[in-house]
Amino acid sequence: MLVVKIELHSAVTGEIKTIATGKIVNTGTGTPTLGNYRVELRDALGRLWKTGSVEGFPRKRRLAWDLLTVALGNLLGNRNSSEKSERKSTPSALSIGVTK
Repeated sequence: MLVVKIELHSAVTGEIKTIATGKIVNTGTGTPTLGNYRVELRDALGRLWKTGSVEGFPRKRRLAWDLLTVALGNLLGNRNSSEKSERKSTPSALSIGVTK
């Protein structure tokens, strides 16, 4: 099982608060090379928010990050696509920076 925890670390108070959690659980129904998974996403209070699955994931060829990406795509789809035009003109909390 993979457990994903999103924490908010306050730069002001130093407080660390969990704001979301997720689990990706192997269902045991796949093959040695292709995995099937159950996915659960929960809010800050631990309430179930979304459930779904990933079927036929090539677990020997891909990373855990790839599994997480597929799981989120399956459960959330293209959830923020309508905000693309807004992000071009104004800074947004949804902007993501990638560093190598």
